[in-house]
Parts: sequence; structure tokens; C-alpha cells
Amino acid sequence: MADDKYFMMRSLEKALFVIETMATKSNWKLKTLHEACSIPKGTLQRILRTLEELDYVRQIERGGAYALTLKLHKIGKQIASQSDLGTALKPILSRLRDKVNETVNLTVLTGIDMVVVHQVTSDHALQMDSVIGDSFPAYMSASGKVFLAFLPEEERQRFVKELRRSDSGITSDTLSGLYEEIEKVRENGIGFDFEELYKGVRCVAAPVFDDAGTIVASISCSVPTVRLDRYFSQKLLYEIPLAAGEASRLLHAPENSFHFDIDEAVEKLVAE
Repeated sequence: MADDKYFMMRSLEKALFVIETMATKSNWKLKTLHEACSIPKGTLQRILRTLEELDYVRQIERGGAYALTLKLHKIGKQIASQSDLGTALKPILSRLRDKVNETVNLTVLTGIDMVVVHQVTSDHALQMDSVIGDSFPAYMSASGKVFLAFLPEEERQRFVKELRRSDSGITSDTLSGLYEEIEKVRENGIGFDFEELYKGVRCVAAPVFDDAGTIVASISCSVPTVRLDRYFSQKLLYEIPLAAGEASRLLHAPENSFHFDIDEAVEKLVAE
């Protein structure tokens, strides 16, 4: 079975070989890359055009040499950070779970989805049925809105482009509403979803930053609406940003100052 390559995708194999070859120097003329890879020129051009469209490759000038972008570097950093992030933040996530007795998720943006990279579950019988590795649409979720709010504008525009390409139901009104929400998140440092992902479940999320001030994760709790009274909503709105701030300080992030009207936020969480 080890030698059985029936399931190998040759086109993907060639594309990855091109990437690995290109990584050996800063830029490549098409002719030189063709000679180095021994891939037919027409096939190579299609691979390069695809990688360019996906932002893994850029052409330095029209008709000029090709170079890899830093997208792979960014993905590598995300993978490296995620493998350690959950371990590093586990004590903070566990303390938050103990304080609110709700499942706590640590999520990161991957493509147009948020992915759960660490989780500490509650002891409630009624809770979200999610596990590490689960994903959900970023634009509909509290944790996604938080992550998008603190992305550089260029990356946010790239996200919107990919979102529109993958979902024909995304309208200008949808995006307008999203931008309005993430503008508030930038001021308040806290994000919500009001049963946008799952009927009967509302979510509160806050951002985690690294030492460069870059957002690296969102900490969130998704809570069935039947448990969201005023007292408990106030507790969530206090404890979640507090835990996210503690996580950011652990990662030596620059100090951030966020302010929001907790009474107004409570009213939104408990609204019928």
C-alpha cells in the first residue's frame, strides 16, 4: 500500500514542486523555471496563473519574472503559533471556563472560516456540539467579526474578495452590515453574534494580540439563550474581555484600551 500512488493528484504534485523550486531563490524568469522544473511550458504557465490568482505568486512586472509572495510564510507562522498557542493559553481558558461554566473556544481565521484550535468544555448537558478542528463562517460569528476587525485593511479586502467568490449569496448589504459591526468591535474590543450561526445560541468574543500588536486569536463563549439572563450576561461581558486581555499580556502585546457600555450590551444579549 505504501507504494500505491493511485490517489496522487499529479497537478497538485506539480504545483507544489513549482513552489518548492521557486523557494530556492528570490525570483524566476519563466524560461529558467521551465528548465529547472522540466514541466511543459503551457502547464507551468497555468500553474503560475493559478498561484498568482490565489496570491501565492506575483509577477514582478508584466512579462517579467515571477516570485513567491509571503502568503506561505504567513501560513507557516499561523501553523507554528497555533501548535503552541492553545498550550500557552490553556490555564487562562480553563480559568474563564471555571468562572462562567460555559464552553470556551480559542479560534483563528483560516481562509474565510474561523477554526477552533483549542477548547475547554463546560459541564452543562445543553451546550454547543463542537470540537477542536471545527470551522464556521467568520463573517457570521462573534469570533470572526473580532478577528476581521483587527486585520490589516489589505488582508480584510482579500477576505471579502474570497468570501464573495465562494458565496454568491453575499450582497453589498451583507458586507455593509459586516463593516459596520467590525467598526464597533475596533472601538469596543468585543464582538457578538445573535443567533446568526445557530438558532437559540448567542456568542461573545474578544481578541488576543501578540507582541507585534497583531491579532492571533479570538476567545469566545457560545451560550444557549435560555441561560442568558441579565446577571449572567454581565458576567460574560466582564470575564471574556478580561481573559483575552490576560492572554494578550502573556504574549507581550502592546496595551490596548477598549470601552463599551456594558448595560447596553446586556440588553442586546437578553433581547427577545
